[in-house]
Parts: sequence; C-alpha cells; structure tokens
Amino acid sequence: MNNPILSNLDPNSSEFKEGVASQLNRIDPTKPAGTKLCDAIMRLWPTPAFEAMLFRHPQQGASEIYLRRRALDDTAYPGQWHAPGALFRHGEKPRDVANRLKGEFGVPIEKFELVGYEITNEERGTVHSLIYLIQLVGDARIDDRHAWFSTNNLPQAMVDLHRDRIIPVAAQVYWQRFVNARRDH
Repeated sequence: MNNPILSNLDPNSSEFKEGVASQLNRIDPTKPAGTKLCDAIMRLWPTPAFEAMLFRHPQQGASEIYLRRRALDDTAYPGQWHAPGALFRHGEKPRDVANRLKGEFGVPIEKFELVGYEITNEERGTVHSLIYLIQLVGDARIDDRHAWFSTNNLPQAMVDLHRDRIIPVAAQVYWQRFVNARRDH
C-alpha cells in the first residue's frame, strides 16, 4: 500500500517522519510485525534475538547441532540452514521467546541458559544475538526443514554468521561441559 501523501514528501523531512511514526503507532507491538515491516525496522534500530542452540553427542562421532532451513521465499537467507531463534517482541522476556520457539522444535523448551552474546551487522540491520544453550521437553521434530548435523560437517547452504560466530560460541561452552561431565563420571 502506497501512501500518496507520504510518497510525495522528502524522507528526511520532519513531516514525512511524523507521518510514518503516526502509522507505526497504529501497530500492536505485541503481535507479529511481518517480515517486510520487521526488516524495515531492523535497518533503523538494533534488534535483540534469542539464538537457541540445541546440541547432542551421539555414542560415536562428533557433537551434533539441531538446525532449521529457511523457506525459499524468505527475505533473509532464503533456503539456508541456521540455528533456530526468534527476535524479541516488545515487552518480551527470554521465557516468552522460548515459549514461542515451540513451533520451531515441535516441543517446548524446558531450560535455557545464556552462554554468549554477539553483535552482528547483517544486510537487514544490527542484531544483538543472545546465545542460549537449551534443553527440550522431548525430541525435536525432524523433517525436510529441521535436522541434526555434525558440528564437523555443517551444511554448505548455511547462514554464515551462524556458522562462523554464533554456533562456535555455544559449541565451546557445550563441549567444555560435556567433556567435564564425562570426566566427573
């Protein structure tokens, strides 16, 4: 929807910004904003994200991480694998976001612990990634968009900042705890 009044104004003018602000004030901040609006706001304002890191260690082989593949028509990282997560909405606490992530995993997040923090500058804006190790109530869903991958063999089509920055932070904490737990037994 194009607003003919706003489209004729200089985007840097106070009149234009007041018009946009007036429209934004009509939006309920507790409801999903939608991808296009979210991306537009992210360009202007840093956004906090809950990065949910789920690991397991099979009897044989390397640790594995649970990943999700984005839809092919997604505006950010289409078709790429990433660790599940969600942006915080107005007024949400970490437990609120963890509860929303049940849709990603197919079962609720039982426990979560903040283990790291990364600030990343993406094409769509600045993200303050709060990195959590999580535990689920039951087993995570497995389908064509949700799967386990060896931490030594992550998929080629993967969000770079997850592969290069987010996952390594969580994997280091997980591995230290896993090794220490095995040593204590």
